Amino acid sequence: MTTRIALDAMGGDQAPRETVRGALEATLADPDLEVVLVGDQKDIERELAHSGMTPQRVSITHASQNIGCDESPVKAIRAKPDASIVRAFELVARGEASGLVAAGSTGAAVAAAHFILRLIPGVERAGIAVTFPTRQGGHTVMCDVGANISCKPIHLRDYGIMAAAYAKHVMGRDVPRIGLLNVGSEEAKGNELVKETHKVFADARGEFAFIGNVEGNDIFDGSVDVVVCEGFAGNVVLKAAEGLYEAFSGLMHDLLSETKAAGDARVTLAVGEFLARFKSRMDYAEYGGAPLLGVNGLCMISHGRSDARAIKNALLLAARFTRNRVLDHIHRGLGAA
Repeated sequence: MTTRIALDAMGGDQAPRETVRGALEATLADPDLEVVLVGDQKDIERELAHSGMTPQRVSITHASQNIGCDESPVKAIRAKPDASIVRAFELVARGEASGLVAAGSTGAAVAAAHFILRLIPGVERAGIAVTFPTRQGGHTVMCDVGANISCKPIHLRDYGIMAAAYAKHVMGRDVPRIGLLNVGSEEAKGNELVKETHKVFADARGEFAFIGNVEGNDIFDGSVDVVVCEGFAGNVVLKAAEGLYEAFSGLMHDLLSETKAAGDARVTLAVGEFLARFKSRMDYAEYGGAPLLGVNGLCMISHGRSDARAIKNALLLAARFTRNRVLDHIHRGLGAA
């Protein structure tokens, strides 16, 4: 059965060239995936023609407007009803697409999701769940990383339950271990939000195991499957991790250039192979996107710098999210809690 995913073809720093190419590559990789490119039809058709690839299971929904990252999300959505992100969400709301991928303004995507898809009944805050690689070869899901910076304990509990469903049914964790991000592992540490959230989790029930407080280094060592935090702290962690990746990657590129200049072929080959493995594990493009959890539909948010590879992987992840019926599991998990 074909899975139909909408893509905001005009969103992102390199749109529509990279979004269109990513859609084409995704349909080649997944024979059961159909992508609806939402945006300016002429621009999309031009990129399709220039791609040198034969479109397979790709269609276009025209949208004459676009929302930039420098615009107020709420004002822009109201002022631009024919914006590509709005039209993409409307496809999902009408059941004409199982979900969407957006690499443009994160604020616009979150606002449109609230206005058009609405929150799941009983959920008061939606959260963005990013995936971090661990040194053991697995992944840690962290929620929230910027959708909301003012939270209550019940909001963090819902983040944990929803992210646990994602970790279980997409990442393959049988009983996801949930940790609460704190400045120490001791139960008495932290601010009032963290202390009260700890109590709420202790009473919650579901297909997960609450392991208590965790620290920042635990995100990457494989000891926890889901890390819960409010959006301010989560966004700081995310941006710090991205910056560290860029810095280390840059240093490795410098070393590669130095070994090439020195003419040491064996060292150059070894450094090049290490750098390739490092990028395959750490580059955000390998994961493609992060789901916005808590709304009545799938919204996969991609990095603004996403290239074709990142868009392709986001679309493939969105298809897996849909086929594994993660939203149904989230509803059941919230009900059980």
